[in-house]
Amino acid sequence: MTDREVRGKRTGRKRPESLGSSLALSLLLIVCLPAPALAQTFEITGGETVFSQNSQYYFGEVGDFYPLGGASATQNGGTPSPDVGTAATGALSLHLFVAVFYFSYETPGPPMTTQNAYNGLNPAAGLRVPFRNGFWEGDVGIALAEAFQTDTPIESLAGIYLQTEYYQGLGPGAFDFFANYIGYIQYIYGQARYLSPVWESPQKEVAFFLGPELIGQGNNTYNAGQGGAVLGVSLPRLHSYLTFDGGLLRSSVSDGWGGYQGFSWYVSF
Repeated sequence: MTDREVRGKRTGRKRPESLGSSLALSLLLIVCLPAPALAQTFEITGGETVFSQNSQYYFGEVGDFYPLGGASATQNGGTPSPDVGTAATGALSLHLFVAVFYFSYETPGPPMTTQNAYNGLNPAAGLRVPFRNGFWEGDVGIALAEAFQTDTPIESLAGIYLQTEYYQGLGPGAFDFFANYIGYIQYIYGQARYLSPVWESPQKEVAFFLGPELIGQGNNTYNAGQGGAVLGVSLPRLHSYLTFDGGLLRSSVSDGWGGYQGFSWYVSF
């Protein structure tokens, strides 16, 4: 159903005009927070995922890492050059972020195909704990959304939002596990990736990473399993990391196999 971020369900062809403005306001609020004595690391990310069951997922996020220890956010010992598209942090850090998303899907059946959609907002906070060649992070927040369905009044939903990530350099590459939980629909999403470097330009302006991906997601009304490949593109001079993924998907709403593809752009500075 979704990518790394309901990473829930949604339907409807009406995309919220407030999605961009919500993200911009969230960025302004985070940037205006009092700055600690140590260097912060800001992040901006966005992307999309398209699924074969006529479903689509769009997301955006702004956030900030506040170092809580005595080390710089880029000091050796943390994750100086992550291979999976996340900020480098070398000290125990407070992670504040706000995510927005729009997820839609179709439910076929008589007398007509039903459109469903969720416009969501997830403010959250947590801790990132670095260790040698990796980190663990745990976050908790609030999941808010407006639910749309064909011929049904708009419904406001609220629940708990939980998120975790485990990153570890392993062999020639790096392993990354990400998961979250959306409380108002009891929805769990889990994603595991292993990416290895495959090429780097002589001037180190661009580097490519490649590897497999497995995804499992669902709740008591829907579940899906996905498997495919991931291509990561690191652009250090632009402080950017691009991710392209795609593969096969099988879900509880289809008898056969379908496909999925996604894209994301992560910037940290």
